[in-house]
Amino acid sequence: MNIKHIWSVLCKESVVNQDDNNISIYGVLEELSVFLTPAKETGEIPKKLGIPINYEIVSMWQRNKDVESAKAEIVYVFVDPENNELLKNTQIMEIPKASRRLRSRMKIVGMPLTKEGDYTFQVKIKEEGKSDFCLVAELPLEIKIKTEKTYRHSVR
Repeated sequence: MNIKHIWSVLCKESVVNQDDNNISIYGVLEELSVFLTPAKETGEIPKKLGIPINYEIVSMWQRNKDVESAKAEIVYVFVDPENNELLKNTQIMEIPKASRRLRSRMKIVGMPLTKEGDYTFQVKIKEEGKSDFCLVAELPLEIKIKTEKTYRHSVR
């Protein structure tokens, strides 16, 4: 492989300092608690939810020093506890001759949910000239769903 995955982080926000190009990562996400009010008619929680949240996946990549430049397609896939694909985002990456490393930032708006449990963001890469994507990271996110009823019960 011409591109090596170094790390990936799921966070609320990242900021690149314009003076020294260092990145600051804020609000690393490992768990989210969602508070819901059941439907008045049925008392049930919807089967599919859309959470209005802004977040990003920040990754560090390194080019093999034996190649002058490297290009790849990166795919970020969000899967629920049943391994159903809920969200898929793609970006193209190029590490030019002048750089050995590159940080990618995938900013995402909204998070679809199906139930409480362990969700995963999969980070996959397909280098130029290759036919298959390679899984390079899995970022876990535990979702806890609290209803008005369970919240009141736990507060007493």
